[in-house]
Amino acid sequence: MRYSALIPAAMACAVAGTVSAGAITTYTDRPSFNANAGGPLTLEDFTGTFHFPIATGVLNSQTNLPDIGILPGAIQPGVSYATPIGSGNFFNIDAGGAYEGGFLDGFEPSDRECTITFHQNDPNVARAVAEFGFDLGSLGSTDFDVRINFADGSSQLFNNIYPATLSFFGFQSDASDITSVVIGNDGGPLGFDFDNFTYTAVPAPAGIALLGFGGLAATRRRR
Repeated sequence: MRYSALIPAAMACAVAGTVSAGAITTYTDRPSFNANAGGPLTLEDFTGTFHFPIATGVLNSQTNLPDIGILPGAIQPGVSYATPIGSGNFFNIDAGGAYEGGFLDGFEPSDRECTITFHQNDPNVARAVAEFGFDLGSLGSTDFDVRINFADGSSQLFNNIYPATLSFFGFQSDASDITSVVIGNDGGPLGFDFDNFTYTAVPAPAGIALLGFGGLAATRRRR
């Protein structure tokens, strides 16, 4: 089923100035999201087990933390996940609940959010994407926020009821202008938790064909 909003009031949360940003279509089922993607998608499953804490506060394809089992290439290219450095297990690839294998989470829920920034293979080269989505909803909270930041500097906030069972949430801009996303929970044991983060794949170098247009996870790893 294709939604125009997850909660009706969400659209009213748009920050002033979004008139020049792309219109967002939201999805609550992964097959529809995949079918309407504008090109290949990458799916990040956060490995098959737990790794914690991610002491640097940043996780991407170049992260090298051999003491917790994360080496370069363990995470798919094109995205950096970040949260302010804290104490204890403030940022983790965790395991358990209804999630399959690893999932990303952060403790200290009163002020803990995850910022997801889109870039090329080189994390220092920014890019904008058309869509992203994720699975959430096995460990409990009251609600969660998704703030989408656009290339024109504006943003749009979606406030959503935290689901009782593992559920998919997808977002697609008709202008392919999403530069970053901030996800945070309210009223639960974790500041954020999500798995199977899916996003517009990094374009292949010229001359290399990509398979799977419009299909799920054209660049998904096999483990």
